[in-house]
Parts: sequence; structure tokens; C-alpha cells
Amino acid sequence: MSLDNAPTLAILRESMAFHSQRHDLLTRNIANANTPGYTPQDLSRADFHRALQAELRGSTSESVGARQYESHNAPDSETTINGNSVVLEEQLVRAQENRIQYETALSLYEKSLGLMRMAARPAGR
Repeated sequence: MSLDNAPTLAILRESMAFHSQRHDLLTRNIANANTPGYTPQDLSRADFHRALQAELRGSTSESVGARQYESHNAPDSETTINGNSVVLEEQLVRAQENRIQYETALSLYEKSLGLMRMAARPAGR
């Protein structure tokens, strides 16, 4: 098994892919904060958790990070008179939390890969 195929790295790559896709949706929601009739979208965390569990069991046939998660309507706490249900502050908080989660997964990925490379080096180097 190559270092890149380690289960820990696969799970972290899947996490980064999920948060990257979610970032795209959240920024689209923010961009449409004034679009009449627009309903914000989000990704299902349950789908993400199922994908991680499948990855842990090794029962996934998809390549890691290639999975496309289904978006669903996720209206915020208020709807304006023009039918828009984006609350900018709520979307910004979600985007910030998502960014932190992505950066955490990225940092863990980089550190795990570095540790694996260091462990794989021949002794005395």
C-alpha cells in the first residue's frame, strides 16, 4: 500500500471534498441573498457521515473525493416579502464554520502525510 492510500488520508480527503462542495453552495447562497424567491441550499451531513463510514469499512466503490453530494433546500430562519429565505448573517456563519472544518482537515492531512513519510525513511537519514 502506498502512503497516499492510507485510510486516514482517504477519510481526510473525503472531508476536504465535502467541505469544498459545501463552500460552493454557501457562496452561491450568499451571492443570491437578494434574489427574489431564492431558497438557500446545503449538503446533508448524514450523507457525509455515511460516506465516511463506508470509507472506514472499505466498502465504497467510488474514488475518494470524487463523490458528489446531493444538495437540498435549507431555508434560513426568515423569509422576506419577495420570497427569498437567505439570511446573510446565518450563511456567513455557516461559511466560516465550514472554512474552519476544511482547514482543520487539510492541516491534519498534511501532518499525517509528513509523519508517514518520516516513518518510511530509512534509519540514519
